[in-house]
Amino acid sequence: MIAADTGHRYVDEMEFVVNDESKWREILASDGVVVQSPGMLVDLIDDPPPGIFVVLMRRSLEAIHASAGRIGWEEQFRGNTIELRKFGRVGGDSARLKYEYWEQHPKPFSYLEIEYESLRSHPLFVADDLRRTFGPLQTEP
Repeated sequence: MIAADTGHRYVDEMEFVVNDESKWREILASDGVVVQSPGMLVDLIDDPPPGIFVVLMRRSLEAIHASAGRIGWEEQFRGNTIELRKFGRVGGDSARLKYEYWEQHPKPFSYLEIEYESLRSHPLFVADDLRRTFGPLQTEP
């Protein structure tokens, strides 16, 4: 939605294999990109790339877990396991930890927090019932 509304190029997290920091930083050094990168939140806060604007999506943990389960986030990508390492953990809920980390640390960059549910009126929003069969990299029915 942000990329479409601004005319910027959308970059999915799979373009930097979800957590390849050097590729992520290289992409962020480009002009005119919107980068999906929830798995890079710790890196973003601890060592933010210059000149970025961050949009943090607020979504219920239940909805995040349902989405992660639907696409096989842990089974196919070991997503939660990999993200937990950034917190020095081997167990737990990386989605919860990311929100807690965001709240507990200063943000030395411009940012906006947006509620997921507020996007329902956007013309590109895909309703929940149409996303039930979505897989990774799928953004429209």
